Amino acid sequence: MSSILTNAGATSALQMLRSLDNQMFGAEREVATGLRIEQASDNAAYWSIATTMRSDNGALSAVHDALGLGAAKVETAYEGIAATTDILAAFMAKVVSAQQDGIDKNKIQEELEQLKQQIVSISNSASFAGQNWLRSDMQGQASEAGAKTSVVSSFNRSEDGTVSVGTIDVDLSKLVLFKNGGGGILQKEPDPDLGYGLGTIGGLLGFSTSGYGDVPGPVFDQPFTITKFDVVTVAFSVGTFNDTFVITKTVVDQALGGQIGYGFDGDIESTADWAKVLLQATFLNKAPPDILFAAQGGAPNIFFRATLPLAAELITVQPPVHTRTLPPEGIDILDIDVTDPDIDFPTITLVLDEMQQKVISAGAYLGSLRSRIAMQEDFGNSLADSLDRGIGRLVDANMSEASSRLKALQVQQQLATQSLSIANSDARNILSLFQ
Repeated sequence: MSSILTNAGATSALQMLRSLDNQMFGAEREVATGLRIEQASDNAAYWSIATTMRSDNGALSAVHDALGLGAAKVETAYEGIAATTDILAAFMAKVVSAQQDGIDKNKIQEELEQLKQQIVSISNSASFAGQNWLRSDMQGQASEAGAKTSVVSSFNRSEDGTVSVGTIDVDLSKLVLFKNGGGGILQKEPDPDLGYGLGTIGGLLGFSTSGYGDVPGPVFDQPFTITKFDVVTVAFSVGTFNDTFVITKTVVDQALGGQIGYGFDGDIESTADWAKVLLQATFLNKAPPDILFAAQGGAPNIFFRATLPLAAELITVQPPVHTRTLPPEGIDILDIDVTDPDIDFPTITLVLDEMQQKVISAGAYLGSLRSRIAMQEDFGNSLADSLDRGIGRLVDANMSEASSRLKALQVQQQLATQSLSIANSDARNILSLFQ
């Protein structure tokens, strides 16, 4: 049926043309942006995943920058430690030379003063981004939070969507050359009365006792450290038999070396540690014929018990004697003076060697940090590339396919335009019927 009021063919052709126009717009946008999914309306699930991954990639980029900053700090500290190692070697050589007869110690001391100033200069200038890992304001011991810093190393998103930032911890107590209050690698130890020093040796100093049967032992009253230079000798008797037991760093290491996390550092941190050390000194380190008593019990009570053959004898424990091959506070490299007539060269040489080994250990520690940061940087780059590829698989357009589809739509649009033109000519055809 033909009608001048309703042109069904033109309406149908117009609908097709509108549909093709919309498809053309989508295809042109896909070709122009290179994205198959540009906004949430294209595919809400894939758009959400891709947007989250882009955000994570931005965070990874920030982590990469932080790793670069951390690497620069490690490099700066390492260069300072490496230079200090060389200076300490020269310092040791000068001290050894000063022990020769007939040498001018004043001249050697002048050279040592220059080396001291150079070490201080290095420690002061090894700073990057406002942080100096070789000269710290740390107060207290390595167990305190102030003795550590960290480098941002990773950005993590868990399965439930929560995010966290991973860090690489840096133990500054292994690196600092000079610390306020003492205790740096090249310094004296802090005053024992201010914290983690030798203190009362767990209650042992000043302790003495006598009695039959179980005799109370010295209680543990605060953490303390036995260094390689400390020797605590305790004389005791059981009946007519006399003996001694000795507590040294070796004894502490023997007693506690099997514990998880024990660093062979001579630290006695609890009553349980103290009981193990006493047992090691009085029983385990004695040959069977020499054993007179052993430390028994544990937290909170420690006591001495005679062996069975001597169970009825009187036990007497004398006050301990503490000796140390170094001054109680240690030696500061800045105080070494080879012109001092009372200088103890063997001790000075020993201390310098200890300092040098600690500085070498600090260099090795920084080297391991540098390697780990480099590996984390490589992994971060690979992870960022992987995220980019994953995002691309989700939302990127296949340009060859998009180009072909756009050309096809252009042809369809031209044909639809012709169809609409033909449909619009129906009214003119009707007019010809009345001529």
